[in-house]
Amino acid sequence: MIRVILPLIFCSLTFPQDEYLITINATSYSDWVYYSLSTHSIIDCDHDGLICENESQWDLAFQRKHIKTNSGLSGSGSGGAYVDSSMVWSEEWVNINEAPDGAGWLEDTIANDFYDLQTHTFVEGFKNPALNSWGWFDETYTLNPTNYVLFVKSASGLDIFKFWPYNYYIDGSGGLISIRYQALNCNINGDINSDTFVNILDVVAIVNNVVSESDYYEQCADYNSDAAVNILDVVAIVSSIVN
Repeated sequence: MIRVILPLIFCSLTFPQDEYLITINATSYSDWVYYSLSTHSIIDCDHDGLICENESQWDLAFQRKHIKTNSGLSGSGSGGAYVDSSMVWSEEWVNINEAPDGAGWLEDTIANDFYDLQTHTFVEGFKNPALNSWGWFDETYTLNPTNYVLFVKSASGLDIFKFWPYNYYIDGSGGLISIRYQALNCNINGDINSDTFVNILDVVAIVNNVVSESDYYEQCADYNSDAAVNILDVVAIVSSIVN
């Protein structure tokens, strides 16, 4: 049975339009940290005799530099990832808000670069080849993020996120992966914080965004689908909640 140690999420910040900054403690050389992009939380999926690879609650998993999706050899889901190494998020984050048509989504497969602390050799493991391009170690064994444009799919295969792992260190300690991600599609109309519920939290977020941004638009906030986000959407969402 796979043993999972629940780590601390050091930082969790929410931005307008479903954008999240998370730092995950992935310092273990043997245990994976399983994460849900829909609930924005660590998943304790190794319980009651169940094995993480057979469960659908998690979308991504982290171990040191390695990142896997719930797909292929890593899990039973329909996840995957896509990389465009011709562009970097540090220049394109605000400009790209959809995955390209015909994106070559990659499922998880075998890699031979997992460091074994006991034998001090590299051994086989499962991870996503597209996400493996997020950073590289130089001759001083320092990880350098590439900032490549990356997209990931949820375990269901229905949700797509733009995904940016941008840091590996906190105070010189490695394995503390900072990621930035944002949902690119809307599965639940009105659910702008992607917590799978439509409630007062979404109403407050929409009002704050409308007040602070004159040109604010978010697909999930456009409740009446009139290509604008305004008081009409707020009224419609409140009506749906109370009724």
